[in-house]
Amino acid sequence: MFDFKEIEAFVWIVRLGSFRLAAQHLHLTQPSISDRIARLEEFVGGPLLDRAQRPIQPTPKGRQFYRHAQHMLETRQEAMAMLEANNPFQGVLRLGVVETIAHSWLPAFIAELANRFPDMTLQLEVDGTPGLANRLLNRQIDMAFTLGPVDAQDILSRPLCHYATGLIATPQLGFSARTFTLEALARTGTPLITFASDSRPYRELQSLLHQQRLERIKLHCSGSVWTIVRLALDGIGVGAIPPRIVEQEIARGELITLPCDLPRLDFAASWPQHIDKALADGVIDLAIELGQRDQREHA
Repeated sequence: MFDFKEIEAFVWIVRLGSFRLAAQHLHLTQPSISDRIARLEEFVGGPLLDRAQRPIQPTPKGRQFYRHAQHMLETRQEAMAMLEANNPFQGVLRLGVVETIAHSWLPAFIAELANRFPDMTLQLEVDGTPGLANRLLNRQIDMAFTLGPVDAQDILSRPLCHYATGLIATPQLGFSARTFTLEALARTGTPLITFASDSRPYRELQSLLHQQRLERIKLHCSGSVWTIVRLALDGIGVGAIPPRIVEQEIARGELITLPCDLPRLDFAASWPQHIDKALADGVIDLAIELGQRDQREHA
């Protein structure tokens, strides 16, 4: 079997037309170059160089092999350059994020990620926490920004940011922030609309209604945050989501916030232990920086 030493010797002899010049270029002796070509020709079963010509020319078989040999050397150089590069942030990062992050600071994160790590390609998935946790455990994504950490063996996590949960409604429903209570909501028959039924916010809101003996309030749910927003805008119900997501609608007067003591949402980054530490630290440090900045600016 031949290796890259034989291929390199062959390519440079063809390029320079001389065993002597190729030996000088590769800092080898001429007998060493001759030995490499002899091993290569023995492997392919015939001559690759016409030694009778000056400068030396490849044989028909040698011309055919030369095209492939050049490509092999170029590919090898590219691979070595990638491995020797100081920047570990190369290749594809499969990132899963929940909608609250997708509709808040994710655009700024993607822009800065591209600026800091230009050789990285991002493959993005937006889903709920249960779906992203499942993908992470099945190695279908490399990293997940979810509501709470993914608690599993060989999974590492770091906190990202947190947002308050609030109630949002269209002014057309007639509720006032000064006088609103969940009891008042129950009297109108207006439903609450929140995250999917397998989510922590849904379970916490369900528990709150039970504690206040307000089970008669209908609790609708959706896996899509923007479906909740659309339903709230249309007056179908009162949304229970972070108001951060709908700041523009609130500023335009299309939605208002209503008082309710709901648990805040804590978000975390999770990734498998086998992910390169420098890669994980670089990406997650940036996510924490931007997530907490957004949290402060929109508190």
